[in-house]
Amino acid sequence: MSAELFYARAIIAYVHARADRARRAGFNERGASAIEWAIISAVVVVLALVVAKVIQGVVEDNSNKIQQGSNT
Repeated sequence: MSAELFYARAIIAYVHARADRARRAGFNERGASAIEWAIISAVVVVLALVVAKVIQGVVEDNSNKIQQGSNT
């Protein structure tokens, strides 16, 4: 058996063993964790958009006040 074939078989056996171990250890829990992170990320994005909108409103109000003050 050539060295390349030996290493290829060893890698395949290793991947199979890792997959079996992941299935037995509750691989499905990783999917639930990913969903939780997606929800948390979505909440953070929405909060960031709300904060940006509030800041934009404050800046526009102050800009209007400055323009009104300079026009008088």
